[in-house]
This record gives sequence, structure tokens and C-alpha cells, in this order.
Amino acid sequence: MIAAVWVLSHHPDWAAVVRDNDPAIARVGGECIRLSDYADRLRTVEAGIEYAQRELLTGDPYNFDNLRERHELVISYAPETVALADAVWHSALYQRAVSEGHTPTDDEVAHYRDRNRLRSESTADYIELAKLVEKSDLAGIEALLERATHPDFDFFKGMSLPELQVSFGGSSSPGIRELEKSLQEWETYLESVGRERYWNEIYTAELRRDLSTGMLEQAVMDASIDGPWEIPGMAWVSHRRETLSRINAELTNATPHGANLEGALAYLSEFLEMERRFLVLEYEHRRQR
Repeated sequence: MIAAVWVLSHHPDWAAVVRDNDPAIARVGGECIRLSDYADRLRTVEAGIEYAQRELLTGDPYNFDNLRERHELVISYAPETVALADAVWHSALYQRAVSEGHTPTDDEVAHYRDRNRLRSESTADYIELAKLVEKSDLAGIEALLERATHPDFDFFKGMSLPELQVSFGGSSSPGIRELEKSLQEWETYLESVGRERYWNEIYTAELRRDLSTGMLEQAVMDASIDGPWEIPGMAWVSHRRETLSRINAELTNATPHGANLEGALAYLSEFLEMERRFLVLEYEHRRQR
């Protein structure tokens, strides 16, 4: 299923700086954190806040307490500090992953980048499909599915109209309008920083870090199978705690207002403790079944 597009609130002043200069706003070990990376992460944090607020009011109660606690933690430190924490955190984990030999190939990075770009660029078709389903326009639906290029749309091919209406059950008019607004903001951001520059430089660098960190996590989890860890996932929490204790970071004169390094490190410490508690509670719940 096509779940989302990378769309969050727009900061035109930052986008202009990113386009013209993209200064380093912090340094972690030997790596600079650029404003473009921070701005991307801030948009993600802001989108997460909006999502949590909607879900806590009207969403499924499943995992309600986890979502509420995570949301309250983010709010207590402010989005700017959480975005800085995320950038610092990923930089430190990436450097550790590389030092332990976990790096994706250029072909792997290109594969995931191209796949995700195609998915993002298919969002307008997804919105249009939701509108057509809402209007019960079967001819329009068939025409759109015929021309759609992303493999995710294959899921809908061959469905009857009632089946499509069930599949798009949550795509009400207000939800569609919200997605359209987000897509417009996303397009504005891409035009500001440069569409090709975003996908080929900014996003590619972020993706390489994320893939390396994922490889490191998998290696830690695999090694923990024969270790002393009774609770699944606890080895990765411990590994990240150790990484956090090693972080050597400093801000620059270009650090955006509101981003606090001391607060960012405190947030990461609280986040890991919260995750540890969630793992323990989940483990105890499963044992009681």
C-alpha cells in the first residue's frame, strides 16, 4: 500500500539557505550535520506531532499509552531540539556502523532511493485514486490504474468497486484534502532546495546513513541470540546507550534558534529509557499469556 509522502511544514527561509549554502549546524565526531539534514528531520518531527495529536483524539486505542508517552516526550523538549537530537543520533550511529564495517553498496543505495522516489512521485495518483473511489467512478479508476507506474498500484488492480471502497475506507474528503495540502507543501520544499539535488544529494546521504544503521542493528540483534539478553531488542538498546555515552558533539554559529544540544542529549537518554521500559512491559505481557 502507498502509505505516505515525505511532506511536512515548510520553512522557506531555511530552504533558501540550503539551496544557496547549506551550512554545518553541528559537528559530531568527524562529521558535519548540514542544515538540509536538520530541516528534513524537523519536518519529520512536526509531522509526527500532528499524526500523534490526531491519533490520540480519534485513532485506534492500540498502543495508545506508547504513543501518548512518546508524544509527550517530544513536546516536552520542543521539536527543534528533538530534530537536533535525531540528527546527532543518526550521525553517531552511522559513524559507529561504518567503523564496524556496516556500509551498503552504491547500488543498494541507488535501488532504495529510486524506489522511494517513485513512490513519492506517485502520491498525486494515489490522491486522485482516492477521489475516484469516493465518487464511485469505475471508468476513471480503471484508466488511472492502467497508467499508474508504481508497483504499489498493482494491489488495487482487479478489485471490484466495493472492494476498493473498503480498502479506501479511511480516505474521507477531509483526509484527502489534508494529503493534498501536504503534497503541495512538499512540492514547494522540493522546488526551493532543488528537486534533483534533494534526491541525489540530501536524501541519498540520509538513506546511506539509515541503511548503515539498519545493518548495524541487525548485526547487534543477531549477535545477541547467543548472549545474555533475555528480552528481545534489549541488546540494541544497550548498544545505543553505549553509543550515546561516546557522543562528542558541538554546535556552530549556524545552529537554528531553539535547537539545544544539552536538551538533545537529555532527550535521547530519556527516549532510550522509555524504549527499555516498553520492551520490558511487552515481554512481561507476552509471558503472562
